[in-house]
Amino acid sequence: MPSLRPSLSFLLPLIAGGGLLFKIPDIAPLARLELSYFLFPERFQKDHSFVDQSESKNFELTCLDFTPNPEANLNIKSYLLDKESLDIMGPDGGSSIEWAQFLAQTRLNDDRLTVITSSLSWDDTSELAILALQEQVDETPSLVIGLQGEFINSESPIPEYLKPSVIPLEIPDGFDLPEIDHIRRPPSINSNSFGISEIRGLRVEYAEDQTLVPMLIRWDKHILPSLTLASILKSHRLTSADLILEEGGYLRLGIEGIILKLDQKGRSALPRYEQEQQSASILQIYPKQAETYKIITPSSAPKSTYGLEAQIKRALSQKPVHKHTYKRWSLPSEIALLLTLISLLHLRKKWIEPLILILVIGGSVLLGKWMLLSPLVLIIIIFHLCPRSTLPQQKH
Repeated sequence: MPSLRPSLSFLLPLIAGGGLLFKIPDIAPLARLELSYFLFPERFQKDHSFVDQSESKNFELTCLDFTPNPEANLNIKSYLLDKESLDIMGPDGGSSIEWAQFLAQTRLNDDRLTVITSSLSWDDTSELAILALQEQVDETPSLVIGLQGEFINSESPIPEYLKPSVIPLEIPDGFDLPEIDHIRRPPSINSNSFGISEIRGLRVEYAEDQTLVPMLIRWDKHILPSLTLASILKSHRLTSADLILEEGGYLRLGIEGIILKLDQKGRSALPRYEQEQQSASILQIYPKQAETYKIITPSSAPKSTYGLEAQIKRALSQKPVHKHTYKRWSLPSEIALLLTLISLLHLRKKWIEPLILILVIGGSVLLGKWMLLSPLVLIIIIFHLCPRSTLPQQKH
């Protein structure tokens, strides 16, 4: 009866490797290991390249490029509430009732974004005037209002007016977000879109020609958006619940929205230059000629908000573009590769295994296909555990 050893050294590795091909999606540790070993160019391109791993359990990776588009034409303008515009507002120079009239006068149906960079706050005003302003705020769905925060170690709970702006994000360990526990001038009205325009005492840092702009701010256990992030969210017609913080610090505005790369302090690198501001009187005199993205800057607004126009323009130009999708080889191709591997192993040369692994990894990178390594390694191990066949010696 012929020996079964040659057959076993072929069948056992094939059965083991083929079985693992089918079962590996259900073996979480091995699936994660395969993900960490899979090499592709975008893995080493961190600046404006994002790898969507939502389908990684099916061994599918989608690479997105969110490089800023310098040709993106955004209809945005920043306006300063100077003396002329305040005179048009009324004799009180920006009272609550005059702000109500200003919003009603300058609001357009096609507005995508209206940012007021300073808190709408008054110490002494009538309840009727505040109600009139609140009505106009509620009727301006594109409105975002900036607030100045600071950390004074007050241990105060987050105010009720800020709770609608809280971002329900789980912040990974290792992130050190800037923290506040006090609003310098609490708003006199309510809104679901407040953003922190400045953190008093926080040193602004730069990276070459860019400013490291905070996007996420912590109040105790709550996460709040900066004015920049709140503005970007509002322009997308998204809520804070639509934000997704991916591994590596990639902040996504929904599945199809822009992507911002954050550092460990929750900051994104955006342009540091300040745009020239026009008088807000233009909005009051010619409201229908205004841009669909408007930034209103009162004289009391912090200087850090003067670069908001450039920051929003850059961020909104970072729309992700599909670059490549890496998928597994087809099952027939994987089986054919396993058969070829086992056949080559029967040559029993020391250089076979390293050569096979190099060819598989190199071929995956060049062809953009994902070849699973675990079945190959298992085949090599099983093959070497199989007893080698020996030929009977001839008698002389």
